[in-house]
Amino acid sequence: MCRLLAFAAPGPTTLAELIGAERLAAFRGLSGLHADGWGTAWVDGTREVRRVRDALPVQRSRRGAAALAERPSTARLVHLRLATPGMAVGHENSHPFLHGGVAFAHNGSVPSVPVLEDLVGERHLTDVRGGTDSERIFALVRRYADAGADLTTAAARATVRLREAFPGASLNAVLLSSDEVVVVHASERSPVPLADLCASGLAPADLPRDHVEGYYRMSLLRRPDGAVVFTSAGIDTTGWEPLPPASITTVRLGTLQVRVRDLEGAAARGQRVAGTVPGSPSTAAASTGTACSIA
Repeated sequence: MCRLLAFAAPGPTTLAELIGAERLAAFRGLSGLHADGWGTAWVDGTREVRRVRDALPVQRSRRGAAALAERPSTARLVHLRLATPGMAVGHENSHPFLHGGVAFAHNGSVPSVPVLEDLVGERHLTDVRGGTDSERIFALVRRYADAGADLTTAAARATVRLREAFPGASLNAVLLSSDEVVVVHASERSPVPLADLCASGLAPADLPRDHVEGYYRMSLLRRPDGAVVFTSAGIDTTGWEPLPPASITTVRLGTLQVRVRDLEGAAARGQRVAGTVPGSPSTAAASTGTACSIA
């Protein structure tokens, strides 16, 4: 149960420049509720994915202000954590997770870590360091990628499989590599975790913007210069476009081309029944998806 913010831009820039100081301050202010850690991953002139994360709220982190408002990058993701009950607060559990040049941050939870681990398998669990379901979801994405899928397809296949196993789970996520930003919007079946949000001591009327009606909603802003920004609920998104439900969006960093596809169609891309990863959705089940795009 977290907040996500991400962008891809034609040149080095900051979140303050892209969404304005007021929106950025509102996003940072969400760490009053999402206070169980923060982290960011970014791509700069080195073309490498770099990461900083902390178990402190971003408002109390010395590196937080610089990372979000002052440090330019061509692509970045930011995560504010509200820990799922039972998941420890600590550095190893802070997002984003980083492996093989790919960063991953998740918003949601699944009800059974043992079932999730069965889907991941022993080989890909060996790289897991923390105790979160989120890091294990990332391991499942890597399992599909290691079987030959590109990053978008691997994320789609992992998400489709998890939706079969956990129909009510929120699986919203952002992945960042040196080539692309991938955004999963898969939470339309997920109830707002109102009890967990109010456990902070806030009444529903005092929760941040859109948290009661659309906590898991994600939106996209396409700027005139070609920059693309994604956010979860909690800041003013007037003029932004809601991402379609059960969708996966890819932004290529070299061209800033945006492609939005439904999850089932993206999972079926290039898939052969004989070559699927055990436990993956069948081609027949996934072939009903259609592609869509944002102008």
